[in-house]
Amino acid sequence: MGMTSEMANINNEPNVTGNDVEVIPIMEHDFIQSHHDQLQSVKFEGTSSQYMSTPQYLGIDQDYRASYYIGASWLIENELAVVVAPKNGNTDFIKMFLAALEVDTQHESDYFAKCYGIDFKKATIKSPGINSQLTPMLVLHFLSLLNRLVKRGLKKDYITREENLKSKVKGRIMMGRHLQQNVFQQRQDKVYCQFQEYTDDTPENRLLKRALLFCEHIIGQWKNLQTKYSKTDVPLMLNHLKKRFDHVTDNIEPYQIQHLTTNKLFKEYREAIRVAKMLLRRFDYSVAKVDVNDKESTPPFWIDMARLYEMWVWNRLKENRVNEVLFQGNGFYGRQVADFVIREEKLILDAKYKPKYKEDNYADINDIRELSGNARDESLLPGLPDNYSPRCVILYPGDKCELQKESEKLFSEQGSKIPHYYNFYKISIPLPMIE
Repeated sequence: MGMTSEMANINNEPNVTGNDVEVIPIMEHDFIQSHHDQLQSVKFEGTSSQYMSTPQYLGIDQDYRASYYIGASWLIENELAVVVAPKNGNTDFIKMFLAALEVDTQHESDYFAKCYGIDFKKATIKSPGINSQLTPMLVLHFLSLLNRLVKRGLKKDYITREENLKSKVKGRIMMGRHLQQNVFQQRQDKVYCQFQEYTDDTPENRLLKRALLFCEHIIGQWKNLQTKYSKTDVPLMLNHLKKRFDHVTDNIEPYQIQHLTTNKLFKEYREAIRVAKMLLRRFDYSVAKVDVNDKESTPPFWIDMARLYEMWVWNRLKENRVNEVLFQGNGFYGRQVADFVIREEKLILDAKYKPKYKEDNYADINDIRELSGNARDESLLPGLPDNYSPRCVILYPGDKCELQKESEKLFSEQGSKIPHYYNFYKISIPLPMIE
């Protein structure tokens, strides 16, 4: 599920999409080399991306340089757009998404939800291959949330129903409709009633069922989503979820979807409903519009590759370790956050989506300072003796995986020494690639 050849062949020349709308394709960390006069005329000043926040203009700065966000964004509304692609067009995004969603805990799911965003309020952007990351991510995120939700059980509620009952009365008789449908039609065995029923066929569950059926259509068309990755068999998960929603209908109208809210008592539904709404809006609430071969139009969206890489690394650590790995541990001051902490071995690890660490002598002083602060935070590594220097490891997307199994004493004497810094090392954990 890699980048299409059209999108991978970035030459910074705009794609003309009609109606005087142009799209500039670039790659991560590349510069926009055209349209500077046009951008200056609208006082485009770029942006500085804040941690875990929605990036404006995909994080493109005042020098017109892209950041670590990929996706599509308007630079000038309905006039000039930019599409930022990954440096490596063969990155296996499906494998990354599944790895990020594999562990069934609220903490990791909440973190993944902040790795991407979609703006449905703005006009769609057309460019070849633009849809090749967004749709699979929505599908896999939704299925993962739904899988966790059904393990806790579908919530039930009282809903008002009206039905023409045979030989019985339930609730109250709707006299007007009873007269029209039964008395005047001489159907003496029928009574039209309105009553309350305690059921799982609620509006919330109907919305989730509708989104689940959309996922079925998408998976049926997208071959890569039919493949078994890691521990997750997507078609098997889909069939399991459909059985759990057997008694739920999908009778819900778009206007009901838009105004549907969740009860605060059922927090686990909130994120599932949010993603379900995005998935349905992606295809204008119509299964007939589910066509994964149409990859040329999408609402503006962004994917935070740095955060997604953290989730990928976290999964690789879990696969290679028996000991507990603390993910996104909060330090004493709250703002101090460590990507990974292995307390048993007194290790602080940080995933850095920076290929420059492939260079032997490269070290970012800001990364060194960040890890040094985490390594001395008593909340992250309690009980350390005075003057003890914990081992700090930077994990980066190199070409060859240097991560070893637990049986080989992971991290004991592993990784390349970072020159000039005591007890600082780096270990390569590459991005997954399509074979």
